[in-house]
Amino acid sequence: MTRRLANAVERAATRSVSREAASWSLATISAVRSDGTVDLTTATGDVERIRRLRSYASPQVGDRVQVAKSPSGNWLVAGATAAGSDEWQPLSLRSGFTASSASGDAPPACRRTSDGLVALSGIVNPTGLSTSASIVIADLPAGIRPEYRGACVVVGDGLTARLYINIAGSISIRLISGTNPSWLSLDGAQCR
Repeated sequence: MTRRLANAVERAATRSVSREAASWSLATISAVRSDGTVDLTTATGDVERIRRLRSYASPQVGDRVQVAKSPSGNWLVAGATAAGSDEWQPLSLRSGFTASSASGDAPPACRRTSDGLVALSGIVNPTGLSTSASIVIADLPAGIRPEYRGACVVVGDGLTARLYINIAGSISIRLISGTNPSWLSLDGAQCR
């Protein structure tokens, strides 16, 4: 066998093996279905009804995920990749709530850490809080949603309140004690 023929056979064998090998890539979740599957947007096009691992319990539209493809053409979503950074993102405050303009007060913000925690920070000037009902004060940005609903106690100007971070992305609050606070701190509120 000539050297040229040997090289050609080697290249053909390498191509054949690489076509049959499993591969992985990154994709974006475009839809979450109730049957445990998701739809994906990949670099080569859209793929529907891909099974996900049980450990990836709370897929969200917009999640950047690792997907694997077997040689037989089966797809599997392994899970979401960590966010590019743990940078703070602004919260979208609802009507009646504004960011504190006092010198040194942090603006209302949130972030999802690489280990999955959703954390809040900042000072809000509230109106209309009461002990009789929960009021939605803000909404988390798309892509930052907790896996489980979180509840914690927050403080403000003469008040104690219960704050809820909901899996749908809303943040609500209900006074435990106090009335008509001039400010409310979100610092330390977090859930996973």
